[in-house]
Amino acid sequence: MERWRGCRLPLEEFLLVPKQTSRGIGQGPCLVAGCGRPRVTVAGQLCQAHHVQHTGTGLRTLSLEEFLAHPSVVGRAGFGPCEVAACYLKAVSGKDPYCKAHLNRLYQARTASGFDEAHWRRTDKAICTTREVSLRGLPDRLVAELLYGLSVRTREGFKSRPECLRPLYDRLRAHQVQELEEVTDPAAHGHSREQVTMIRAWQRVLRLLNMTPEAERVKDVWDMAVFGYTGHISFAPVLQEPLREAMKIWVYDDLPRRRNKNAVQHARAIIAAMGMLSESLRVQRPDRGAVPAAWGRSDIVAFTNRMGYFTSTGQISPARRLAFTRFVRRVLLRFRALGLTAPGQLLEGMPADFAISPEDMPDEPEDTEAGRDLPEEVMRELCDRLDELEAMSSIEVRVATELLIDTGRRPDEINTLALNCLEQDSDGSDVLVYDNHKAYRLGRRLPIGAETAATIRRQQQRVRERFPTADQNRLRLLPRPKTNPEGTKPLVDISTPHRAWVDSLSDLLVPVVVVHADTRVTQLVPFDKTRIFPYAYRHCYAQRHADAGVPVDVLKELMDHRLITTTQGYYRVGAERRREAVDRVTALQFDRHGNRAWRTAKSLLDSEHVRRAIGEVATPYGVCREPSNVAAGGHACPLRFRCLGCEHFSTDVSYLPDLQAHLADLLRSRERLMSAFEADDWARAQAMPAEEEIQRVRRLIARVKSDLDDLTSEDRAQIEQAVSVVRRGRAVLLGMPRVGQPLPDVRPPRTAL
Repeated sequence: MERWRGCRLPLEEFLLVPKQTSRGIGQGPCLVAGCGRPRVTVAGQLCQAHHVQHTGTGLRTLSLEEFLAHPSVVGRAGFGPCEVAACYLKAVSGKDPYCKAHLNRLYQARTASGFDEAHWRRTDKAICTTREVSLRGLPDRLVAELLYGLSVRTREGFKSRPECLRPLYDRLRAHQVQELEEVTDPAAHGHSREQVTMIRAWQRVLRLLNMTPEAERVKDVWDMAVFGYTGHISFAPVLQEPLREAMKIWVYDDLPRRRNKNAVQHARAIIAAMGMLSESLRVQRPDRGAVPAAWGRSDIVAFTNRMGYFTSTGQISPARRLAFTRFVRRVLLRFRALGLTAPGQLLEGMPADFAISPEDMPDEPEDTEAGRDLPEEVMRELCDRLDELEAMSSIEVRVATELLIDTGRRPDEINTLALNCLEQDSDGSDVLVYDNHKAYRLGRRLPIGAETAATIRRQQQRVRERFPTADQNRLRLLPRPKTNPEGTKPLVDISTPHRAWVDSLSDLLVPVVVVHADTRVTQLVPFDKTRIFPYAYRHCYAQRHADAGVPVDVLKELMDHRLITTTQGYYRVGAERRREAVDRVTALQFDRHGNRAWRTAKSLLDSEHVRRAIGEVATPYGVCREPSNVAAGGHACPLRFRCLGCEHFSTDVSYLPDLQAHLADLLRSRERLMSAFEADDWARAQAMPAEEEIQRVRRLIARVKSDLDDLTSEDRAQIEQAVSVVRRGRAVLLGMPRVGQPLPDVRPPRTAL
């Protein structure tokens, strides 16, 4: 770029100009045969003595070729190598055995007071020649360490620039460093940021070179790279030595059971929980908890009370209290299974009552929906602004975000997708092949839509064009943009660019209904952007399919969960969400005659919500307010499900599909009885649907539709959304078929990237 700007040529002409090779200082031999001295200049190609002979005698009239062939021109003995330790050039003087460049440096250095020539020889820099870097003058051990660290760095795909390595080695030589471990604070020695990164990386690989899990397990801080993970684990939170040593045994035993990258985070959480128990022992016991045989039930009670106090003061959340209590219970049980309480072991004499019993476990915290699925208005806005994400980060981050939205996979499952992650079933439908790292379930298959498959194919084409000669089986679908020459390294983090993108967006407005003096007003309020993060798209995926009526066992397979209870936590309709929906549909409630029963959400008591939930189970087309009938599931009702003629019956807009289906069933039954069946008149009369019932149902349907037509389009959309929530929350429909809802399309029309 610099040469192109300097030559002022058009780009097409500049591309045809051959690149000029840079010329370093270098040092070549004298052209005189048998001469051991270096030439003084590149142009002259003669050493100093022969140059004087050629220019200062009668031979100066001869050409260079004639001069070299003259009988008086003979080779001379060299002066040996330059005695500067870092230099690999030849000396040009017998008096001062240095090369020409170091000879000039010596003359300048001698002018300083207290000059030590021997120290100068050991520490002075090498002469810069083209792109060479000199390791001469460094101890053999340090040279080996530097070469090993450089080879590891190169294998990992990092580029090491000579202009960075040369001053680094010169500085190590100037400080007479014997091994890299001596450089405790690289920044304090004047190294640049790039050099500091290199030194610390090399120090790490050198430590790992001779480390083993057996040697690491006895330390208080573990380098988890020895065990195949990243990061460190510190046992410092566990204060008592016997308990700390027992925890090392427990973690060492538990690590092989954790075959995913979350093993380190899990171990840290366990240690933090045991640290809470350790702190409780230190505070409560006179011996500071140092004697395991003295532990007892009172210490467990003190620990549980301490956790309760921290929860009440807001220092820990109820969920964290429950998790930590579970961890402590599990670890104490495992201590006994590992034999650590046996005679002669670390926890010898630990009492049996020093354990967390089921009665000590705190209650499950109430499940809230904060930070889970995002409103459809927010999702539509995010999908419409994906171009801005690409402009702020990269195309890989945008594709990763699209796949998170479309597939509901975890971020690490998308980041590590192989290039050949798209396959087709026998019927030609597209399938995404991914690895569930969390549960260590590899090669999982997920059906995907055509638009998602097209996005993957376009990304595959981009990767193949970027790495045309690389092994296709090793390439990643989303390769890291930097330090990735072979395309084998996947994206590491999309959370940072995703957060920057979300924060840069203008306020995302969502409608909220506010009740003022029995009047419902819809207001647009900004949505909390902290709830928008990559993992939230997984909850949105689950909620979309649950809204469409996908059975929970099928959704469990789509989410790749082992337990159905885990899946239910991703989409279950919470009490707050159901209450809001019930409050909305209550405004469109009718009695059996079709009369409007106006009641605002403000007057709807908690008992009414419970009654509606129970009534939905027993009554097919509405709500029964007769407790005895509800409690008996309808069996005690003499009307035998003739609810439309009962004064305890009422319905609302959420039952409109059921009423329509019931009307169609009544009409079909009447036609079949009148035409096909041969029966006595009394039997036919009893089985024939009553004309009054048919008219009653028609009147209710017409009344509900009429009120819906009177609403504004915005209110009608909110009512329809509330109806879907209420109907999804019903337990049974008494045999009525449930009609599945289509998946909401939150994605705008997509174009080729």
